[in-house]
Amino acid sequence: MEFPDNGSEQEGRGGAWVARASDPLATFYNPAGLAGQPTRLTLQANISTQGTCFTRVKANNDTSQGDGVSGANSTVPPGGTYPQVCQAGNWFPDPQLAFTYRLTDRIGLGIAVLGPSAVGNVSWPEFINGTTPSPQRYMMISSNVVLLTPTIGIGWEPIDNLRVGASFIFGTAPTIDFVNANPAQNVNGVSVNDPSGVGDVRAELKAHDYFVPGFTVGSIWSPMPSLDVAAWYKYMAPINATGDVNTSVGYFTARNANGDSSKVAQGSTSEPGCYTPGPGVTLQPLCGNGNNASVKVPLPMEAKLGVRYHMARSGVDPNPHLRDPMSQDVFDVEADLTWANDSAFDYLQIRFPGTPGGQGILPIPTTGGTLPPNADVRHHFSDVVGIRLGGDYNLLPDQLALRAGGFFETQAADPTYQNIDFDAASRFGFALGAQYRIRLGAEKKHALDFMAGYGHVFFANLSNTDPNGQGIPALTGEPCIGSGTPANGQCPGGHGLYRTIWPINLGTITSSINVINVGASFSF
Repeated sequence: MEFPDNGSEQEGRGGAWVARASDPLATFYNPAGLAGQPTRLTLQANISTQGTCFTRVKANNDTSQGDGVSGANSTVPPGGTYPQVCQAGNWFPDPQLAFTYRLTDRIGLGIAVLGPSAVGNVSWPEFINGTTPSPQRYMMISSNVVLLTPTIGIGWEPIDNLRVGASFIFGTAPTIDFVNANPAQNVNGVSVNDPSGVGDVRAELKAHDYFVPGFTVGSIWSPMPSLDVAAWYKYMAPINATGDVNTSVGYFTARNANGDSSKVAQGSTSEPGCYTPGPGVTLQPLCGNGNNASVKVPLPMEAKLGVRYHMARSGVDPNPHLRDPMSQDVFDVEADLTWANDSAFDYLQIRFPGTPGGQGILPIPTTGGTLPPNADVRHHFSDVVGIRLGGDYNLLPDQLALRAGGFFETQAADPTYQNIDFDAASRFGFALGAQYRIRLGAEKKHALDFMAGYGHVFFANLSNTDPNGQGIPALTGEPCIGSGTPANGQCPGGHGLYRTIWPINLGTITSSINVINVGASFSF
């Protein structure tokens, strides 16, 4: 769900950094590394862009109409392929601010504010050819997520050559904003361009969770002067957000190149009656004071194990309690093994009020349908393991360092449940970086560092192209096809409530990421 890693040193080494842990971001990535660091302030930023494309295959049992390639009335036949669509690929800034304080030779304190190493703002097209709703719309139209992980940590060297540390994460998710489309009614032959309301509904879910706690623990053991062995573990509670959903009925008819936006019927679960009534109309206060949506996003546990070899510079006065590889080493190289408990991410959970029998109670304006009580999206991820390899070479001692690295991670995604919200294919990448230092002060004890890095991430293709295959269905505004009556939480035929009988994620997903990191730090 992330790429390695935030920070210039981390990025430039392909994420192979847990045993080095030599800048203030160790507060998050291995707090044991806070012990021995100088007092330092750093401001850095990842600036990344993700290029993801989706080529959808229409399921053989998909009877929807008006979703073709050359206008509102044409139709891709069952088993056919839609035009490829790609997200906008905007550059996303991801800043990191961190500070370390050298309390004693053996104790260091750290404060860091950063977010996940990911692209948090994604935008897909709503239309192709100006009038035709885009083929990926049932999975995603846009996503804007802000997750910050302010962290406070401490590192301690209780005995020579052994450092341990822990940190507490005060996570917050003030913005969770997803937009997609859903068929208003669960019927065969649905037309997205039918103004009677059986077409698509545009839905925007906005939610927040202001406190997402977590912690990290880490250690660095140096059995020899040139060897470091490190371990790190992170846990964060799931995001448990609340919010509301805004619906737009007739949007894909009225908002196309020839449409009339005044014909769009708006609804919102933040309104007491779930939408604003016309003159003389009184609504039941079904939506109350809002906060009718609940969203649960698992944040998988992570662990790393790293080994680092470094060659000391000759003639440098060894300080066993100071860790400054740029001044102390000729070079270093590190290898890390990583694990992420992505199997904890089985569902992206989205819920609305409903009856004990699973029927919805919050209306969608003009359609006769309701919001589904269970709007979960299945992901069914597997755990991920990876390897990272990287290092630094101090071309000019204590002045200019060059670094490089790469990584590989296994696939988390089950192609049956592939999705464009998180491309969880296997991936590998490479990175390059540099750091330039200027010594300041009469005794040259202070230092101003400038850092830069670049990385590229390659994703394997995800593919589920059998038009008779299983996949993720679209959410709908009524429980079962036509007049089907639900029983025991299912519709006739055994498919789920408020779901189409056909999948909407068949096809091929391709991705890549480019990331640039720039930053500066001051040691004093």
